[in-house]
Amino acid sequence: MNQSNPIKQFTFLAIGIYIILYGFPFPLDQIPLTHEFFSKYVIALKEKFILFFGHSILGIEKFEKIQMTGSGDTTFDYVSIPANLFIAVLSALVLVLIGKTRKYAASFYQWTLIYARYFVGLTLITYGIAKFLEGQFPGPSFYTMDTLVGNISPMGLAWRFFGYSDTYKIFMGLSEIIAGFLLLFRRTAILGALVSISVCLNIVLVNFSFDVPVKLFSSHLLLFSILVLLPKIKPIFEFFMLHKPSSLGEIKPKIYNKKFKVAWIIANIYLVGVVPVSRAIGHVQSQKFRTMENEWEGLYSGFDIDSNRPWNKLVLEKNYMVLQSENGPKEYFNIQEIKEEGEILIKNQKDEKNPHHLYIKKLDENQFEILLNLGEKEILAIGSKKEKSSYELVKRGFHWINEYPYNR
Repeated sequence: MNQSNPIKQFTFLAIGIYIILYGFPFPLDQIPLTHEFFSKYVIALKEKFILFFGHSILGIEKFEKIQMTGSGDTTFDYVSIPANLFIAVLSALVLVLIGKTRKYAASFYQWTLIYARYFVGLTLITYGIAKFLEGQFPGPSFYTMDTLVGNISPMGLAWRFFGYSDTYKIFMGLSEIIAGFLLLFRRTAILGALVSISVCLNIVLVNFSFDVPVKLFSSHLLLFSILVLLPKIKPIFEFFMLHKPSSLGEIKPKIYNKKFKVAWIIANIYLVGVVPVSRAIGHVQSQKFRTMENEWEGLYSGFDIDSNRPWNKLVLEKNYMVLQSENGPKEYFNIQEIKEEGEILIKNQKDEKNPHHLYIKKLDENQFEILLNLGEKEILAIGSKKEKSSYELVKRGFHWINEYPYNR
């Protein structure tokens, strides 16, 4: 590698700086207290620059950072890409012009590839663990099964497809976890990059095909996986395509300082061992909010719509309740507590301070009396209850032998 080539120095520095800018505050976000004492100030400074870049350089009017939308493809996210590139290119150009990078550019780039490996690896492990639990792709629910397919968004269609099969979710989860762990270790990093490229390419295609708003983030995971593999693409091509004997060679930067070696070993143990375990524990702990047992779970319907009750369906499932009409608006409630004799304490998601009460009483085999107290408003209704087992999607199940395709 010709380290005196200024173009190579500039390229290594620009790509390396961009990787760090995009990944920050990782891995500091995995270390307690670093956010309060350091990361939040850097993040705030970075956000101000991106806003300035959008307003002053790109000329975008009414541009702001929208907090906690659940989308990774906001205008702010798109503007952050050229803004980060601007910083990376400008910084690399200045460093090359100063002339102090000849010995360090290639080494710096190798370290940023290690950074990229850990960033992608731990991200994939996190997503993989989520596939084994309630969360990312929930199974068929009353709310989703009672919605017309034509009224489902492309993302909603994809989420329902993936959520239906626990077997497929486990396959996706294992693929992401395996790719992630392979990336975390030097000896398996190239194999990890190959697996990660396959996994991330599938994620990217799903996100673009079904309008899932994680297009930018998933594309960066794919890009970083490709960058990890790229330095070894020649020996891989020679081995698989030309059938020549080949060697991947050394894939880690040299560490001469003993103190730095010790620090590097400690950082590895923390990132490879502690962080995945802590993320897994966090996912497991979140389940108590997602998997509440609800003996009254079901779809209650058969009510007449009137001025006092503008809905004709009531869905109770796990820790939430939905009031809905056939084509009208829906109102969502969180279930706070399920008490004895059919008393349920609920709260409107728009007004968490005011609790309401729902009372359910079974009249006969499939008739239920529902009394809903919403503040001072009292609503009484009598209707039937539908179980999940009555839906074809649930009761069909798996069949080894099919004399004819069952496609409804």
